Amino acid sequence: MTLKRLLVLNCVAAALAASAGDAAAATAVRSACTPSPAGGEVVSQVSDALSTHLDAAHLAAIANWDVRWWQRHRVWIALDASNGGDAVAHVLPQVVVDAQASGGVAQSLVGLPMTVAPHAHATQRLSIYVPDDARTLGVRTLLAAPAQPVAVAFALECSESRFDTGEFSPAAAPLVDEALRTYFGQFIDPLADPKAALEMARALSSGVQDGNDVAWVLRGLMQFVHDEHGYVLAPGEPVPVRRVLATRAPEFELRTDGVAIVRLHAVDTTSDGVALAWAGALHDGIASLAAQHPRAWIVDLRDHDADAPWPALAALSALLDGPAVGAFVNRQGQQGWIADRGSARIAGGPALVDLQSPPEPTFRGPVAVLIGPGTRNAGEDVAVAFRGRAHTRFLGAATAGFPLQGVGVHRLSDGTTMGVLETRDVDRTGVVHRIPVEPDAVLRPEAAAAPVPQPALDWIEDERAAAMERR
Repeated sequence: MTLKRLLVLNCVAAALAASAGDAAAATAVRSACTPSPAGGEVVSQVSDALSTHLDAAHLAAIANWDVRWWQRHRVWIALDASNGGDAVAHVLPQVVVDAQASGGVAQSLVGLPMTVAPHAHATQRLSIYVPDDARTLGVRTLLAAPAQPVAVAFALECSESRFDTGEFSPAAAPLVDEALRTYFGQFIDPLADPKAALEMARALSSGVQDGNDVAWVLRGLMQFVHDEHGYVLAPGEPVPVRRVLATRAPEFELRTDGVAIVRLHAVDTTSDGVALAWAGALHDGIASLAAQHPRAWIVDLRDHDADAPWPALAALSALLDGPAVGAFVNRQGQQGWIADRGSARIAGGPALVDLQSPPEPTFRGPVAVLIGPGTRNAGEDVAVAFRGRAHTRFLGAATAGFPLQGVGVHRLSDGTTMGVLETRDVDRTGVVHRIPVEPDAVLRPEAAAAPVPQPALDWIEDERAAAMERR
């Protein structure tokens, strides 16, 4: 983390704190309101603009209101989605300002994905400040396939007072300050325009009254700075159901041309026993192939997904040519990854996985690494661990771009839960990976889907020819 970056973020946090301290003593009263349905180029699906319906023929719908009389007010929208189908429905709400017939909007805030059980309903509380130049305010709902018939109803409240940009209820000031200091103080990626981020945070916080409003401020801020990994859950909002990975054993192959292939699949690293057994199988399979002295390796990460990279790094240590193979970087500095002799750890710490394997020779010949959108989470860490290794080439397509280990969880004083992207991967050459890992050679779809892509074999042959010339 550079000193300049640190000073910029501290200045942003200080300015936001000052804004919170100057919050106007506006009345924090709100009451039911019914803005008129919008006319013009985008009208509501239903004439009263208080309901919509979604089904296979209508995967998207909008309720749109004329808010020219509600400029500089904060508006709260209670959304109730009722699933009339026999299967689970997935609904995504978006609050939009000044919707256009072309699909464009002046402002959009994306809500939490809603999972609605068959013949049941789910609710979400939406919150937004209406800018002083806004003409319309709406809620667009999107239905995921397979489509179910879903009825969506809306009820609106509006603040009785107007708020200038950056003004909000004094009672909310400590929480706004805490939330924005936490976010700007921990978010790892550089801000393209810190001043614009500050102005957006001030605008979004206008009229804030409680923790639910603060959650919407943070969601809008994350969208503005293109943070696709952070998340916010207001008190009482359900925690997303954790994904469950089905562990699948690694696969091994030794071709007649002397190329060894190892394929890594998903592994549930939250279970120590499962992860250790999987890592042991991966290590033993590699050792068995290594005993036959292959001239090159193909490491297939196209289906590798996990919560933690340590089992794979420990098992792949003979191919990684470490021991230093990468690092995590955050605001406090770097934490190096060490993979050596069947063990993996953070530099300076104890082994996180130790397969207690006997010493084995390191392979320093050609390694082709296959990656793609199925290379996810810790699978991307493993890919980065190969970056910078000599005689290594990445082939396939970009990885999923979701750094699961990099998101730190914070609980604010009111119970709001905030996930902040605090950590990125750094390869052994010092390059920080802020985007999905890109291949050196992008493969055509048919080649990318092949069990053994021919371009990987062609590159291995080129490496072999180059090695012979060097001799």
